[in-house]
Formats: sequence, C-alpha cells, structure tokens
Amino acid sequence: GAGNFDAKIEIKMKVKHEGEVNRARYNPRNHFVIATKGPQSEVYIYDLTKHPSMPAKDSVPAPQHVLRGHTAEGYGLAWDPNEPSGSGSSHRLVSGSEDGKVCLWELTDGSPSVVDAKSIFTGHTDVVEDVAWHNRDRNLIGSVGDDRAIILWDIRKKGGSKPVHAIENAHASDINGIAFNPQNEFLFATSSADKTVALWDVRNLKSRVHSLRGHTDQVFQVEWCPSNETILGSCSADRRVNIWDLSRIGAEQTPEDAEDGPPELLFVHGGHTSKVSDFCWADASSGDSDNAWTVASIAEDNILQVWQMAEEIYIGDGDEEDDEKNKNDAELGEDELE
Repeated sequence: GAGNFDAKIEIKMKVKHEGEVNRARYNPRNHFVIATKGPQSEVYIYDLTKHPSMPAKDSVPAPQHVLRGHTAEGYGLAWDPNEPSGSGSSHRLVSGSEDGKVCLWELTDGSPSVVDAKSIFTGHTDVVEDVAWHNRDRNLIGSVGDDRAIILWDIRKKGGSKPVHAIENAHASDINGIAFNPQNEFLFATSSADKTVALWDVRNLKSRVHSLRGHTDQVFQVEWCPSNETILGSCSADRRVNIWDLSRIGAEQTPEDAEDGPPELLFVHGGHTSKVSDFCWADASSGDSDNAWTVASIAEDNILQVWQMAEEIYIGDGDEEDDEKNKNDAELGEDELE
C-alpha cells in the first residue's frame, strides 16, 4: 500500500551549501542538526532552526560549525546514535576522507564555530569511503575503504593507529559502505565495488557470515531497516535498490524462482534511471508502522524517490506466486532536486 502520502514531494526548506553535497546525515538525537560533506576537507554542521525556510538570493553559506581535521574531501559520515554517558549534551561525529584518515569530533552547546578533531585514526592505506558507529557500544566505530580493509576502532585508545581489529582484503574490490545492525549487536554489513554485500559477526571476523549477491554493478551504500533486524537495503550503480531478508537465507527455491535471485532477495526497486548513490529508511522512532517500510532514494541524476514495497511482500511468506507478482512497488513521490 502507498500509505497516506501526497504524490508530489514538496520542498519545505533550502539551505545554501559550499559546493556540491557529497553526503548529508541528520543527528539521530536532534533531527534539526545536519552534518554535511562537500568538495572541501571540512565537515559542516547546520542547525536548521537557525536558518530561514528559503535563503536570500544574496546570502552565503552559513553553517553553525566548521569541523577541521581532514586534508581532503570525502564521503564517510556518521553521528553517534547512543545517548551520552554522564551529564551534558555532547554530540559526537566521525568522518572518513580521501586523505585516508578517520576523524572524530565532539560538539556541545558551547562549541565554537570552528572545531578541531578530538581524535584522528590512521590505519587505512587508501581512501576511507565510509564510517559507522556501533548502536550499542558507544566506543566502537568501523571504517572501510579503497584498500579493501574493514577496521574496527575503540575511540578510547589514544594514538589513533592501533585498531581493535583489521580485516585485510575483506572484499575483492573497494569497500564503499559499512553499517552495524541496530538490534543485533554482533552483526554488521559491508558493501563493495565487487557487486556484493557481506555480512560479518564481530565475534569471529576470520571470514564473512554470508554474501548477498544480486546487484550487477558496484554497491554503494548499505543500511539496516530500523524496525526489523533481519532486513537491510543496498543501493548500486546498477540503478537498483535491493531489499534483503536474512531470515530467508537457505530457503528452498524452484529453478524458476532462482532465476530472479537468491531467496533472501526480498524486493528490487527499479524506479531509478541513473546510479543510486544513497538511500534511507524512514525513522522508526515515531512508532508509525505505516512508515516503517518507507524508503527514500536518490540517484546521480538528482531525482529523489520515496517509495514502499507492496504490503504483501513483507507481511509474510504467503503465496510464493504473489511474491513475484508484487515486484512492482508503490512509488509515493518523485521530484527533481534543484
């Protein structure tokens, strides 16, 4: 079902930015605070409550904070989703860059306009493509890069060059994304230019738990469904967003079904006509079950799509014939970003 949505996406706010936006991530503990990365080495922090809904024509970009520490642009960006320990309202952010570094900042209400990195981690030998924060252990972060390495860091350790664990040659090509499962503390996923998504268990990192194969080009981002620990999505240069259900791994298939992909490939969104560079699940904190399966995806042609799978696909296995019949999703809105 399409839920209660208007077909047209309405732009409610615009904020001027220095150059193109490589990546934007909202603070999970304050959705009005946005971190962005552009063509410069700095990370920008915008508090949307301090900006007009539409900027004046002669205005210039005016972020609330500029974060320094990198020497090159990049894409990896992640807020700490965990509540802070002790008193205070600090917000922590990690970033990866083409300089091969992972930088960490800590922001408070009294932070100056320019903030230097609190810690810098140097273990990668090439571009750091993505970073992620563990959802239970507030001191554990992960990073991946073009050196095909997955590195787990304990941010309490000073020095910045001694990781908790490093997996070399974790994929057959560049690793573009990493995401920790929000409910299962041991499970995380990585996405790669080798066209696969890999599943890993932090208790045994000698080999991956499983490989998800269904994309036909490099996989950019991977993200877990916030409300279901066995569901994750991945977006790719093949113009597809794949939705996977780990509970279906190993399920029996007919030869005809196998032609459409492995049993764990729950759904394929094929509405984009260009490479899908990023996507996001709807925020599950509101408890709105209708929105739990809503996804927004953005392609390199600047087309944003908001969509849902047909309800029959995720409610249960049901009739296997219906699974194939419901390959077409309910597209809720599409607009070209200016």
